[in-house]
Amino acid sequence: MNRRIISSIGALLLVLAGVWAFINRGEISFYWNLFQVDRAGKQFYAEYPHLARDVQYSPRFGMGLDVYSPAQGENHPVLIFIHGGGWDKYDRKLFTPVGQKFVEMGIVVVIPDYTLHPDAGYKQMTQEMAAATAWTLENIAQYGGDPSRVVIAGHSAGAHLAGLVATDEVWLNFEGHTNQELCGFIGLSGVYDIPAQMVFERSTGGTAPVMTAVMGGEANFAVASPSSYLFPSTPQTLLVHGALDDTVPLSISENFQRKLDAAGIPNRLVVYPDKGHNDYLFDGFFNATAPILIHISDFAQGCFLDVG
Repeated sequence: MNRRIISSIGALLLVLAGVWAFINRGEISFYWNLFQVDRAGKQFYAEYPHLARDVQYSPRFGMGLDVYSPAQGENHPVLIFIHGGGWDKYDRKLFTPVGQKFVEMGIVVVIPDYTLHPDAGYKQMTQEMAAATAWTLENIAQYGGDPSRVVIAGHSAGAHLAGLVATDEVWLNFEGHTNQELCGFIGLSGVYDIPAQMVFERSTGGTAPVMTAVMGGEANFAVASPSSYLFPSTPQTLLVHGALDDTVPLSISENFQRKLDAAGIPNRLVVYPDKGHNDYLFDGFFNATAPILIHISDFAQGCFLDVG
């Protein structure tokens, strides 16, 4: 093969690589940001002196959680953060930056693990998150937190699980608690309506096999949806969503807010007009004044449960 042909092939490969990078620039950016967040998080996780690591929150499940406490003081507001990842990816340590950012703002942060698909369906995942919430209510005072100021939050699939704990009384009742003990719920780009999410998936050519399996089949979609359980005991709610989200459509949060309104539950929906499914989370890591940090902190700091 002569040098001219080799040169032509090389040029073609460079062009193809450039086209691939342009088409997949969003995905490349996501994984680059994830790499940077993970690297910084590992250092903080190893060095932060006020971190209780791998606390077993229930002997039934054998899963752990981490508790990030401010360096001083007590009766701090508490944020339980349930990570996303499509019900089948990631673990709590990847979300160390959530603990890092909010502990600096005077909030005790609890980040639990849950069993992922295919080893568990949504019922076990939700029961685990209810057990982690019960552990928090019972023990968080030892870590500087106020058990009457506990907010449960989640992103994407994590918001689905947090939403079930916050809305459907059965999960915390099983643990000897009620969702009335929660001061608030924060849903970030959450899947609150599984049937609506499936309609969206099909409209984009998808079949959502993991979601279908996690919910135990399409017949269970409605009963697996937080939007089906809006009782008066549902805590005050903050919803956050990006208008450019192409993973979970904004309409799901908008419809969920309408149901919250109809049920008389105090709530607010914050829409970031130029953000997608994960963008605003990365903003929170790279920018100390990012809106997501302010919105979550203000909600948690201002959350007081009337226990009188």
